Amino acid sequence: MASTPATMIPAKSITLGGYGMKFEVRGVPPQFVNAIRRILLNETPTVEITDVQVLDNTTLMPHELVRHRTEMLPVAVRPTDEDVIRNARLTLRYPVVEDTQEVTSNDFVVSGARADILMKDRDLKTPMYFMKLKKGETIHITARLTVNPKSSQVCLASYAAHVDQAKADLVREEHTDKQTFEVFHKQRIIHKNEKGRPDWFDVQIESIGVIPAKELLKDALDLIKSRTTAWVKAGKESIIRESEPNVYRVVSTTEGHTIGALAQIVAYESDLCSFVSYDVPHPLRPEMVFRFATTRTPESILDMVGTAIHGLCDSTISSVEK
Repeated sequence: MASTPATMIPAKSITLGGYGMKFEVRGVPPQFVNAIRRILLNETPTVEITDVQVLDNTTLMPHELVRHRTEMLPVAVRPTDEDVIRNARLTLRYPVVEDTQEVTSNDFVVSGARADILMKDRDLKTPMYFMKLKKGETIHITARLTVNPKSSQVCLASYAAHVDQAKADLVREEHTDKQTFEVFHKQRIIHKNEKGRPDWFDVQIESIGVIPAKELLKDALDLIKSRTTAWVKAGKESIIRESEPNVYRVVSTTEGHTIGALAQIVAYESDLCSFVSYDVPHPLRPEMVFRFATTRTPESILDMVGTAIHGLCDSTISSVEK
């Protein structure tokens, strides 16, 4: 599909003790890096606080707000730490406050698991502010942990088309206002492949502080592979042959834009299909329709798409591990 194999250019920087990273990836379509971004932002299993019980609250803060604020406390537990998730119980209790008291995440008592399950500020290493109690006020909260499979382990996941520096240098020489060129016009001179499409991207990932950024990237690529495999397998078993000659349709109830857009560009750039499209008919209905026209067998096209996407992921993973 691509003129060159997908390659992750060695990271420009690893920051925040491994929780932040910047790198470049070349030889891939924008739909590929966007799939990584979408998974990192919306589909990464994350441990969260749940089942919050407000047993006593005489503060001015409503019960619902207390519950919501408790659920928003960041948890320093990996989704694979099943024993910790199952056994942990959190309690915050102040029967009577003698004087104004600032409550932080350190004031929650953890039982049944390790004591440090609530994150401190990732950069400052200080406890998270929770609330302020006035003299005479009381608060009593209990909670436990759960895994949210559709959440996020990152506070930042972004990408931008890479500037073609060689072309930019040539254009800069002809530009009268060098400063305006550097801050504005230069960003539009992006690297493109022989078909005139962007194929080189600058990517930035910043973890919330539980799982290192490089590990999150590998997990996202593995998820793209497994979801593509499942989509191809289900698609081959339910191909719909339309009335038009050589036109086929595959309907998925588990995938959407993330795999749909990536499969579309892979099939289109293969030059094996004269027409390719994908559509999510309604945002509230779990359905993605993938249509294509080809003189090949539809099964071979789906296999080709799956193999190509796996190749992009594997090439990037091998570059990450170097």
